[in-house]
Amino acid sequence: MPSALFQGDAADEAPQAQALLTLETTIEPSWIDYNGHMTEWHYYKVLADAGENFLRAMGFTEDYRLSGYSFFSVQGMMRNLKECRLGAPLRVWTEMISYSGTQLHIYQYVVDTSRMVTAATGEHMMLHVDTNARKRIAAPDYMEQCMAEALRRWPPRLRPKGLGLSIAPSA
Repeated sequence: MPSALFQGDAADEAPQAQALLTLETTIEPSWIDYNGHMTEWHYYKVLADAGENFLRAMGFTEDYRLSGYSFFSVQGMMRNLKECRLGAPLRVWTEMISYSGTQLHIYQYVVDTSRMVTAATGEHMMLHVDTNARKRIAAPDYMEQCMAEALRRWPPRLRPKGLGLSIAPSA
């Protein structure tokens, strides 16, 4: 499975220079919960929308989807690092970690640009599927080439600080 060749470990949670900007948005009133910050659901929605934009930038088109292929998200990990409040401008950057004919692994950073802090990160594994048979299938050459080009264009040079973490009890 081709994967990013890390030159070291990232010292912080900031997106790396090669990451692709995949979403810009502003936190709306309906996104705020009773604690006065963005709801968990909206963190997931922001990451999902940015993931869709990454797929499109990579070469996943509506025609490709209509031909019977897609990517299904099968595993994800989100970390909330800082609160996001009403009106905060957010940007999401996405990096490709690895791919194979059937799998795509991405890492994302949600940055509150009013404070220049990474508010959340997301890590996601997607499977390439035949939507008619509803099963995992190797990507055709076209998509395999798209994934290879995306890894070349948007790889992390340093291993993201939160990559591969699992849920652990607080100290």
